[in-house]
Formats: sequence, structure tokens, C-alpha cells
Amino acid sequence: MAGSGKTVVWFRRDLRIHDNPALAAAAKEGSVLPLFIWCPADYEQYYPGRCSRWWLKQSLAHLGKSLELLGCPLVLIRAEDSTLATLLECVHCISATRVVYNRLYDPISLVLDDKIKNELSAHGISVQSFNGDLLYEPWDVYDENGQAFTSFNKYWEKCMNVPIEISQYLAPTRLVAAPGLANVRCCSIDDLGLESSKDVESSNALLSRAWSPGWRNAENMLEEFLSCGLLEYSKHGMKVGGTTTSLLSPYLHFGELSVRKVYQLVTMHHVKWQNEGKSEAEESVRLFLRSIGFREYSRYLCFNFPFTHERSFLGNLKHYPWLLDEDRFKSWRQGMTGYPLVDAGMRELWATGWTHNRIRVIVSSFAVKCLQIPWIWGMKYFWDVLLDADLESDILGWQYISGSLPDGHELSRLDNPEVQGQKYDPDGEYVRTWIPELARMPTEWIHCPWSAPNSILQVAGVELGFNYPKPIVELHMARECLDDAISTMWQLDTAAKLAALDGEVVDDNLNNIRSFDIPKVVLKKKLSPSTSSMNKRVLSTNGKNEKSQPTEVKAPYKQIIRDDMINASNMDDTGSTANLQVTRKRSRSDSAFNVPSSSSSLVMESRIHDNDSCSVRYSGYLQQTADRDDTDKVEDNDSEDSGTSISRPSKRPA
Repeated sequence: MAGSGKTVVWFRRDLRIHDNPALAAAAKEGSVLPLFIWCPADYEQYYPGRCSRWWLKQSLAHLGKSLELLGCPLVLIRAEDSTLATLLECVHCISATRVVYNRLYDPISLVLDDKIKNELSAHGISVQSFNGDLLYEPWDVYDENGQAFTSFNKYWEKCMNVPIEISQYLAPTRLVAAPGLANVRCCSIDDLGLESSKDVESSNALLSRAWSPGWRNAENMLEEFLSCGLLEYSKHGMKVGGTTTSLLSPYLHFGELSVRKVYQLVTMHHVKWQNEGKSEAEESVRLFLRSIGFREYSRYLCFNFPFTHERSFLGNLKHYPWLLDEDRFKSWRQGMTGYPLVDAGMRELWATGWTHNRIRVIVSSFAVKCLQIPWIWGMKYFWDVLLDADLESDILGWQYISGSLPDGHELSRLDNPEVQGQKYDPDGEYVRTWIPELARMPTEWIHCPWSAPNSILQVAGVELGFNYPKPIVELHMARECLDDAISTMWQLDTAAKLAALDGEVVDDNLNNIRSFDIPKVVLKKKLSPSTSSMNKRVLSTNGKNEKSQPTEVKAPYKQIIRDDMINASNMDDTGSTANLQVTRKRSRSDSAFNVPSSSSSLVMESRIHDNDSCSVRYSGYLQQTADRDDTDKVEDNDSEDSGTSISRPSKRPA
């Protein structure tokens, strides 16, 4: 043993033994207190949903058994007040001199971690954070001008040209429990309150039939994917039914699986297949590593632009007139839109906590383009119901689909669910599985029952408007409404910019007025090569750059709908799981889901520190304008299919 210090290891979404840098560092220095704190107050409006909490409970139990075998139990605490108070109490109980943890990058954790680190440091406690979640730290990848990338392709191209350290931390062979550990106030895993008795008796019992949470099971799942799934990964993107993805997303979200290990093993298999002349592996490996890249980019985006969980990345969309229609939102959530592929996806999501990534794209695109539901509503619902709910990935996915990112879907893009159904579910088996009302519909009409002759509907037992809904909106009407909304957005955006010019209109100003508002993060000072830890990006709600004390962000959503949400001046502004063939009765009564409202914008300033004392300060966001780069779009398999899109030139001002 290298030392005799006492260290608190604060576990969060890093529930594994192998390649856990915080645990490895603590084990080298002396005795440890492995600690997990469940504090519902910290999550605010992002309290994890039922499926996510089920997974967390099983994973904690698995981790606890592993730590006990190493000689030190996992201490579980339910904190009613705050995580900070609980950490301080644990530190005092064992007289710890250090707290270590692995970094998180979502906007909520960034604020919480900064506050905790500052408070612990003020009490004389050494605090050290590690990278246990990413291949590339968000502050390590910038363009030639020192600015953060705002498009995925350029970001990932730069990453692929940056040397990567993929050496893994070995799992400790033995842990020494810190003296005084028995004095720590702890609870059983059931007392954490992650599951209600109703959950245990009903829905959660079904999840265990398809899933085995825990870090050892994660490694088994990875091994199975590498052996059986990776080689043909590129061929599975067209299939929305069955097990056609890696199924690794929940394991990665909860940190049961190291992304470094995934990357290393995938590249090793790639080299092996190249030597064996298996050329078909090239595209599969490229696509899978690209999916890892999207996960990296989601953290990158949230760290450098931490407002993205509450408003659109492109500033122009603060003027977009979303429809705050709760009835449409409810129909979409319940899978009662009248479009079979959309409804099947939403019903599967509710019943199992999962859908194929392609289905996630289809249902989210339908929500924001056909129904014009605010993308924030959809993102929050995904967070509530997904088994692999991941805030950063949900932010990236919903902003991309809604056209809120520079390289996302075009604002005017509107996909046809019927054509998508014929492409991704040509036999209609996926729809029949999740919509029993349409089980007897012929394949020719399965994705467009409204077009079927009455005789066909009668034989199939389908009565539109009675046992299966008519389309909630006609696509040609959705097209017109979308174009009108885009036109309104540009008119409001132009008016706001002209008002800001105070009548001084010149050619340069006009060029800026007609462009997209892309925020920039400017790097003012180069980082020290020795960087290895950091103070998180801090959000401020007072409109000023805070130079010393961090400001905790208030909940950006209220639990009621504000009547003035569509007032432009107040509007600032997806993983996998096993295919559970189960159904669940759905309540058609008023849903208890609370609709989030918009919130005020946040002014950001961040500070990044290395392990020693070098600090680098980033300025607040400079709102600059730049035209959208049509040559740098994020790849999407749907985008190349002209038949899936119902397009018409948008009414953008000339």
C-alpha cells in the first residue's frame, strides 16, 4: 500500500470496478470509503424515471457485492437535504483527508460538482476528479481558432486526428475499509426509495426478463456484441424490430462499462478483421465508432454550451412559434396519433423503456415537425421513460431532429411516416407487435390504414376513429403549418435584429440578419499540457460573469404551462435495449405528466483548472452569426431518401 490516507470514493454514474480511475487512485493511497448518495432534491425536474431507477438499483446491488469481495462495503445514503451536507458528514465520520470522484458533464452535474468542490476545498478537504467517462475531455478538442466546434463532423474528424490515451486502470485486488466506517449513517438499498411497491409488483418485474444490470454483465454483453454483432452492425440499421443494436447504451450511461475498453476492443477486432481480409467489417466498425463519437459530442456540447438543456442552440429559434397543445402531446405519448409506425414506437417505449434508435428519430421528428410540439417537451418525456435515459444524448438528439443545431435536420424537413414504415418495417411485423388493433391488416395497408378500402378494414376488424384513431393531422396541412411557423420565426428574428440596429442598416448588417445565430465559445488562453483535473463550467442566472463564487442554477422548468410561452421576447428557447415482447395497459385518462415551460436564458462563464494551479478562463458566449454549412451535415440514413421527406421551400426572407 502506497499510503495511509483516508479517502472517500464518491460513486455516481461510474458503477464498476475495472477501469475506474477514482477508485484506483483511492486504493493506492490507503483506506477507502466507497459511497453512493441518493439525493432526489439534486435532480429537480430531471428526477430519473421508473425504468432508469430500476436499473440503478440493480447496478448498485451488483457493485456492492463486488466491493464486499474486495474487502470494503459500499455505503448507501439517502440524503434529504443535500449531497454536500452528506459528503461533509461522511468526511468527518472517518476523518478523511480526500474526496475523489469521476467527472460528469451534464448541465445539472456541472453546477452541483463545482459547488461541492469549492465547499469541500473551503473545509480543507483535498478534492480530485478524474475522467472515467470519455475518450476526449471537452476542453481538449478545439478548432484552429481555439473555438469549440459546433458541428459533429468537424469535431469527430479532429478527434480522429488527436492522439488518444486508451490505457485502462486495473481493478484493485484488495480494498482496506476506512476506520470509523461503522459510524457512518447508512441505509439499505431498499431504503434508498428507488422503487415503489407498485413498481416492484408490476412493470419492473418485466425488465429483469430482458436485462441484467451490473458491471460484470456489461462486460459479458460487450463480449457477445464483439463476437456476434459488430461484424454485421452496418446491416442492422434498417431493422427496427428484434435485437439489431449493441444493447450497450444503459451500461455506458451508468458507467458499468468503460468507453475506453469498448474503443480498445473494437479497434483490436478491426485490426484482426483487416488482417483476415474481411472488408465488410470496415463500414460496421466506422459506424459503431461514430455512434461512440455522438456520445462524446453530446458531452462536449453540454459542457461548452450548458444552456442547451433549456433552449435551442441556434439563437434564431427563440422566435419559433411552437404549438403548446397538451392534447396533441398526450396523443403522441400514448401512441394514438393514427400513424402506425409512430404509434408502435411510442407504445413500445412506454411498455419497455426502450425503442430502436431509428424509431426514436422517427417519433421525435413527428412530434416536432408534424405536431410542432416543443422539442423540450419531448426531451423531458424521453428522460422520464427511457431505460437508458441520458440527458446529454437526449439534448443532442432532440436539438438535432428539431433543426436547432447547425448540422441538424433542416428546419423545413418533414418526413412521411408511411414511407418510413415501408422502409424500416416492410412486412409490418413491428407495427403488428405493438398495435394489436392492426394485427390483421394486410401488409399493403399496414402503414396507411386510412387508405384501405372499407372491405379490407372490416375484415381486419379496424374501425378508424373507434378502435384505432384517424390521423391526428394530415401531412399536407402539417407541411403548410411548418412553413408558416418557419416564416413567422424569420420575420420575428429579422424584426428583433433590425430593432437592435437602431435604424442603421448596411449591407454587412443585412448579411448578419439573414443568417443563423451560432454561439461561440472562444478559448482565450492555451491549456497547460499537464492538465488532469478541472473546476466545472459554472452557470449564472444574474446576467453577470461571476469571478469567484459559483451560482447554482434554478429549475429551468415550472410544472405549469405559462400562457405567454409563445411570446417571442420571453422564449429563449437517443441507445438500445432488448426487445421486450410485453404489453401494458395504458391509461387513456388525463396523464400526470407535467409539461415544462420555457425559462430565462443563462449567462455562462467557466473556469478550467489543472491538477495544480494553472487556470484558464473562458469568456461568456459571443453571439456571432454564420451561415449554415450544408456540406457539414451529421449523417442520417433518412436524409438521403428523398421519398421520405415532404418538402417545400421554406418562407425564409430574401
